Amino acid sequence: MPRTVISFLIVFIFLVLPQTKSYSFNLQKDSVSYYLAESKKIVYSDFKVAEKLLKKAETVAKKSNDPILLADVAHNYGASYYMVGSYDVALKKFMEALLLYEENNHTLGIAKCLIGQGLIQQGIGRNEEAIKLFRGANILISDLKDAVLESKVYFNIGISQIELKDYESSYKNFHKAMKLAVRNKDANMEHLVFNRLGNIHYLKNDLDSSVYYYQKVITDSYQPNEWEKSFALTGLSEVYIKEGNYKKAQEYGLKGFEAAKIVQAKWDIARAAEILSIAYKNENNYEMAFKYLTICKSYNDSLFNDTKLKEINLLQLKRKEAENEKLVAKNEAAQHKLKNTRLFSVSVILFMLYLLTIIYQYTKNSKIKEKLYNELEIKNRDIENQKVLITAQNHNLSELNQTKNRLFSILSHDLRSPIASIQQVLGLLKEGEISNEELKVLAEHLITQVDSTSIMLNTILHWSMTQLDGAKINKENIDLESAVRDSIAALELTAKAKEINIVHVNSHEDVIIDADKGHVHIILNNLISNAIKFTPLAGTIEIRYSEDDIFHNVHITDSGAGISQVKIEEILNFDKRMVSEKGTGFEEGTGLGLLLVKQFLSDNNGKLDIVYHQNQGTEFIAALPKAKNF
Repeated sequence: MPRTVISFLIVFIFLVLPQTKSYSFNLQKDSVSYYLAESKKIVYSDFKVAEKLLKKAETVAKKSNDPILLADVAHNYGASYYMVGSYDVALKKFMEALLLYEENNHTLGIAKCLIGQGLIQQGIGRNEEAIKLFRGANILISDLKDAVLESKVYFNIGISQIELKDYESSYKNFHKAMKLAVRNKDANMEHLVFNRLGNIHYLKNDLDSSVYYYQKVITDSYQPNEWEKSFALTGLSEVYIKEGNYKKAQEYGLKGFEAAKIVQAKWDIARAAEILSIAYKNENNYEMAFKYLTICKSYNDSLFNDTKLKEINLLQLKRKEAENEKLVAKNEAAQHKLKNTRLFSVSVILFMLYLLTIIYQYTKNSKIKEKLYNELEIKNRDIENQKVLITAQNHNLSELNQTKNRLFSILSHDLRSPIASIQQVLGLLKEGEISNEELKVLAEHLITQVDSTSIMLNTILHWSMTQLDGAKINKENIDLESAVRDSIAALELTAKAKEINIVHVNSHEDVIIDADKGHVHIILNNLISNAIKFTPLAGTIEIRYSEDDIFHNVHITDSGAGISQVKIEEILNFDKRMVSEKGTGFEEGTGLGLLLVKQFLSDNNGKLDIVYHQNQGTEFIAALPKAKNF
């Protein structure tokens, strides 16, 4: 055989065949999943077709030799036979599935088989044992975080609790199942819970609530399966018998009987036939009553025979229960061991991290020491250079101390007078030397005094910031008209105290500037406050706007006596604090206001202009840059 052909065969065996085998297994797995899913869909309406689909799934699973696929098929067989009341076959299939799942440590499968065995126990009336199995399954499910399976466990525990007449506990478990069903959008589980809630209310003789829950199943937009439909219809028939409405009881009983026959559920057929027999008997229709009583007896006998078969397997079931209890205990022990292992692993990791940290710190400290020794000589050489730097820093510190002393001097001088005035008024008030009429007058003056002092403090603080650090400028687009309105509102009480009318002439265009919002607030507050200060009692202040290519201008004109040209030149040309003149109401100031106005206008690329109008007061014009794109 040529060497090329041999090489090709080797490649085919090692590469192609494994891939073909993997593809074949995936195809088999998909086929089994498909048949099982289709079987679940149709089992409620046509058990024979569902059984044929299960046989096809079993054939494919056997070819695959995959134990989990075989276990899945056996479990679905058990669930299907349980639905039609063949408990002995169902039990056998659940056993087969459980063994396969246990051999392969398949936790989800084990949990499902425990639920299946619990259903069998429930079916033969051993409800306490059933609850133990359901709770054992729940221990496994809690680790799997499977909300769908968890809702089934709560539901089945609730059914057993109904049989044990523990209605309160049953009600709570049904609501847990309903909460999970709504979250999982599991309409079938919702129908199951509604039916059992209807049954609870019937047993408690709350017939209206029972009808309500049964009707929710029948009228649901999501069509219920025939099994749940039969349960709801038969339940309604039972309610109407208790109410004495035998016609309706017969109507719903017949519908429930037909639905039960479709799914071939022996227990449900017997239940529907028994209820129909009672309904006909109460109407004296003994012929029909006897007919359905015969049907009921026939299916009850069938169930009884099945029960005999189940009793044969009861010893085996008890043995498996003991094994399941051991399994649960083993699982809990394994979980405990796992937690201890994790704790030990974490402790080892933390210890290793601690050792690594010590080694790292030791290495780091050694390197730092070596580096420090090398840098020591360099730092010694730097000492002389640092002396020069220290001298310069001392000079800067001296300047800062002078600024600080200047600030304290301003505060002590300019706050003494307003605080003294307030103290005097408060002293007189305390001594009772002020009448109510005088108090009203003084209160207005006190308000004016406090407002003025507040404005003065803001001015001094902003000035001190510029002197000590230099203020940061954060420019943004500002509506100048809106800022002016805010300042007028802030100074409204001060203006009212002097009966001053502030006329704000609105602009017909957008007056948007590019400036620091805090600076603009200080500029406008100082200029308007200054205008109020030098406007006489019952005077007028006019505020209007103009613009040019670069600036938006705000014009603030008072109706005071005006200031001389010499004073205007002093304000515009000097950059130091000036002596503040008293206002028309003998108001005092710090002399910092206009200095800050000039400083903040300059910081924002603006400018200040002052125009004296003879016999018409003084006009202050603050120009600020226009915002871009406006």
